[in-house]
Amino acid sequence: MLPKQCARLAVMLAFGCCVSSEAKVAAWVRPFVGDRPCVEVTGSISLTRSYNYILNNYVGEPYDAVVLLHDDLEVTDPDAEAKILYALDDPDVGLVGVAGGEARNGLAWWSANPVGHQMIDTGLIDFGVRAGQVKSIEGSFMVFSPRAVDKLRFDERYTGFHGYDDIGLEAGSQGFKVVVIDLDTHHHTVAGFKTPESEQAWVQADQMFREKWGL
Repeated sequence: MLPKQCARLAVMLAFGCCVSSEAKVAAWVRPFVGDRPCVEVTGSISLTRSYNYILNNYVGEPYDAVVLLHDDLEVTDPDAEAKILYALDDPDVGLVGVAGGEARNGLAWWSANPVGHQMIDTGLIDFGVRAGQVKSIEGSFMVFSPRAVDKLRFDERYTGFHGYDDIGLEAGSQGFKVVVIDLDTHHHTVAGFKTPESEQAWVQADQMFREKWGL
């Protein structure tokens, strides 16, 4: 149960999304976003570059948080806004997600002390512990505090659509806390890589991640 003072009626959230399908955005993103600001990037070939473009658009703006989410990510928690604000009551928190873990095994955060939960099309992934501080967060739903919007940027050496979860370690290196909260979402995807090419791209991003952070 959240403290009542955290359940504000007017939460000033802003959003960003890389759009691969208008149908997905209409079905799953816009019902939560509503009429609030949302920078949508279409035709992206680099998620890190697109997310930096979105963050740059919100620098200096008076929002409580900026939420970056995939176009197939549905927020199903009726208390989502209040839970986000409650997490950001700690001024040291820079990034908030719904799942995450350690970075001991490269980009595979789920293999080292994972925290959180998320529904996907093939069922519920639940790591048991649903909230806590982590080093790396799952990337389909990421919340940036106002200070993180001003200070944090994705490493654009990760091209394509893998490696952007490097942002968790970037946040930690700048003194921000990275936390997972108990917030219900449905990621309309299935586990695993969609193509062999995507898997190979992840392997390359993982190698870059390991070299960068000395793992």
